[in-house]
Amino acid sequence: MAFTLINAGPSPYGRKVAIALLEKGLDFDVVLDTPWAAGTITPHHSPLEQLPILIADGETVYDSSYILEWIETRFPEPPLLPADADGRLAARKRQMLGERLMEVMTLLLFELHRPEPGKDWVDRQTRKMHGGLAALDQLYEQRAITGETIDLGDIAVATTVLVFEHAVTAGYSPDIAAMRWRGKYPALTKFVVSIEQRPSFVATRPQDMALDLAATVG
Repeated sequence: MAFTLINAGPSPYGRKVAIALLEKGLDFDVVLDTPWAAGTITPHHSPLEQLPILIADGETVYDSSYILEWIETRFPEPPLLPADADGRLAARKRQMLGERLMEVMTLLLFELHRPEPGKDWVDRQTRKMHGGLAALDQLYEQRAITGETIDLGDIAVATTVLVFEHAVTAGYSPDIAAMRWRGKYPALTKFVVSIEQRPSFVATRPQDMALDLAATVG
């Protein structure tokens, strides 16, 4: 089966999909696109006009969470979800927290790039960031990480917190406390250190793209 992943360079959503494909041993081509730019191809493949999009032998699959479910269902080996109910729910919980934290970070960045950010809104999203990271730290205190077996929860968490760092270094985000997790949350930090040199993560490191958030929200 031939796969094409339409993605944006720094997107953690597309990175999750790419990592899952690599962990499954599935070859794929990557097409980079900018959904808001002239000439974008994204609306031709997704009614939501969002990335990532996976094209598999003519079938179009969109929304990163659904794409991951599609991949796991169509290609169950090697598994990226535990077989037992407790393990599966635990993985899904970590996945949910990673995905929701990414959404909160996006809302926070857009607000911070407004001419006059709303203090109450920024404070609320900042509390969510700290709360979500603290919750993940507690979950990873209880999770044994061997560096050999990962699941969709691990992938969602690592791609999210790693893009926090990329957003700061690439200049998409101011260097604020809510984005700094490494070392502050020991168990989460230990987990990411154990996974970020995995071949699937090294091969999918975020790429910079032209992104003017101030112009977008202004």
